[in-house]
Amino acid sequence: MSSYSGYMLANQAGDTFTVADIERAHSEVAGGPSLVYRDTAFGIKQCGEYVLHSPVPLADEPDTGRGPFAYQLFIVRGRAKLIMLASRRRIVDYALANIFDRTITPRLRKINVYIEKVIDYCAHADAQFLVTSLHGRFSGASRDVRSLSLYGDDVTSSAIFAEHRDFFNFHSCGLGRRLFDGLPRLRANEEGEIVRLSHDGFLNLNLSSRRDAQELIRVVDFVIQSGWVEDWVPRRESER
Repeated sequence: MSSYSGYMLANQAGDTFTVADIERAHSEVAGGPSLVYRDTAFGIKQCGEYVLHSPVPLADEPDTGRGPFAYQLFIVRGRAKLIMLASRRRIVDYALANIFDRTITPRLRKINVYIEKVIDYCAHADAQFLVTSLHGRFSGASRDVRSLSLYGDDVTSSAIFAEHRDFFNFHSCGLGRRLFDGLPRLRANEEGEIVRLSHDGFLNLNLSSRRDAQELIRVVDFVIQSGWVEDWVPRRESER
């Protein structure tokens, strides 16, 4: 599997993004970056594969001065919202600062997530998704413990979580699909975690199939439509 990182993004305009809004086949400045649309990704209409051409190395390559360097980006388009992913967060950060901040108005902003609300809801047995990992900072008086990370098939059902929940401020969590009626939760060789999301809109996931992409979009829609984001974020469904 291939690991990708990036962000949930939005602006306040409310318009549906098109490939033309995103693609910049020619650099705005001499020797600057460009972003070229390659094709639909994973058979999903609103999910596109792009190539970022950068004059500087972004993935720890030796800086030989022989750019541009080419990097793959996946971008899911929706109404006023984007999901942007690359093999490294630095690649997405560079594209945002050097292309999107100059070409999209109002500017794209990272969607802050109320992680604690996501966790509390997904702790219920009838929730659509369950929590597969948690990361938080200790909020008590002691200085002997600073942080806590938990991993499992259903972390919030554990005794450890129940006993220590009130002592930590959680800043990121992983979500997986919860199935019902005694059905097996996973098929052979499948990972339980769909995506790990953070309070600042950061995403990290394994992405190699149509199913991975579909589940990611469902999680993002689930979080936004549930209202666990700031009020400025448009709530209309993403188009796929």
